[in-house]
Amino acid sequence: MIIFCGTVTVSVVKETIAQINDAADKADSTVVLFDADKIAGFAHIESAVVHAKRSFTEGKQIARSLSMEILVYASGQRQCSLASKFGLHDGENKVYVLILDGDEEKASALVREIVTECEPFAPNEEKLKAEFGITDAEMEAAGENRIEELVIERVALVDAWK
Repeated sequence: MIIFCGTVTVSVVKETIAQINDAADKADSTVVLFDADKIAGFAHIESAVVHAKRSFTEGKQIARSLSMEILVYASGQRQCSLASKFGLHDGENKVYVLILDGDEEKASALVREIVTECEPFAPNEEKLKAEFGITDAEMEAAGENRIEELVIERVALVDAWK
């Protein structure tokens, strides 16, 4: 598994997704791009991957593809239509890139032709609280700098909501 942060300018979402999917196909890998403002950090993505792979292994997945199932878990939602808003949008995108399985190094090189790598992003606490329904009381009870743990808890709850 490779995860890195980057930026990409998107004119037409479907075209950029097609380029990413082509890179993934050439390397027999799964590649997922996440809207960085809705991701709490690397552990958030890693947790979504673990849950998504388990759901496929057990035959209990919601989505038809592993990449969409990962987005479902990362979003903390059980509906693919809601999870898709965690992906790309028109314009400048700050993204987390996940490369999984297959020839990960080849996929990484191909994706880096599309996405410009950058330093990791600090979590956008206010957006994450709004996106995942995290209250100020929860934040206070969890303590400072614990937003990632609270988001990962929401990822795990997707299984309970299935």
